[in-house]
Amino acid sequence: MSELTQTRNERERAALNLEPYFRGESKIFRDKSWLQPSSDPPSRLPLGRDREVKALASSISDALQGGAGRNVFMFGKPGTGKTLCVHYVLDEARRYAEERSLAVFTVYVNAGRTRSPYYTMLEIVRAMGVAVPASGWQMARLKQVFEKTKGDKPIITAVDEVDALLLKQREPLIYYLNRQPNVTLILVSNRFEDTATLPERALSTLQPRLLMLEAYTAEEAKAILAERVEKAFRPGVLSEDLLNLVAEVSSKTGDIRDGFHILLSAGLQAERDGCSKLEPRHLEAAVKSETIIDWFKERLERARRLKRGF
Repeated sequence: MSELTQTRNERERAALNLEPYFRGESKIFRDKSWLQPSSDPPSRLPLGRDREVKALASSISDALQGGAGRNVFMFGKPGTGKTLCVHYVLDEARRYAEERSLAVFTVYVNAGRTRSPYYTMLEIVRAMGVAVPASGWQMARLKQVFEKTKGDKPIITAVDEVDALLLKQREPLIYYLNRQPNVTLILVSNRFEDTATLPERALSTLQPRLLMLEAYTAEEAKAILAERVEKAFRPGVLSEDLLNLVAEVSSKTGDIRDGFHILLSAGLQAERDGCSKLEPRHLEAAVKSETIIDWFKERLERARRLKRGF
């Protein structure tokens, strides 16, 4: 091998040095996990949802006084903060009860994961502190243990993605839970129409308070994205103008998670380009990779024209 070839190979090897990637070094990211849709917000607060959180807390308040609160049917499109609101209220209710030594059960179960009335009931009983095997019990036994463990104590039970149950079984489990003393139900779904599929007798006994979550406004989306940006990116990586743009598209699509995806993809693209800041072209590439709407591209082009003074 000639000296010239060897020198060229060394340069190419240096350009392809992967050690910084293996060590997790980045000019762009501090911790990209904050841009994962499944991650909790840094503040753990459901920003932009004060009204809905207070309405939910008001509905379940009687359960914390030893009785039954008002049932709630919470609905809204994906990415509007439904699950976050429920978790926050249940956590606060649990903390309130523990500080005052109140005997109140608080349970959250995702029916989209349990996928059946049996496994939904199993998770409810487990959340009450009962060691239940994954299989081998009949539904009748689960109900018996539920009733014995609960006794007269209040229980607040949130069933997320309740439509997964309603599609298979229109009412029996929900109807059964609602007929038990001192049970407060929080039913969460993406669609308001799911309430119409319940039989009349179930609706007449549930009498749920309807709580709709609209898409976040651009201002609300910006606040949500800003606290994640602070944790996910290094200082100065994302300008406020670009943050405003991502917040606007998140509000427009109605799903705050679109903003997370755009920021993560744009950051990865900037990292691949060896940049230390996000640029409009990185957001444009992220939009293409995430198949977001053409409207966002038009806004980017408009921003470019304004920057050039056209």
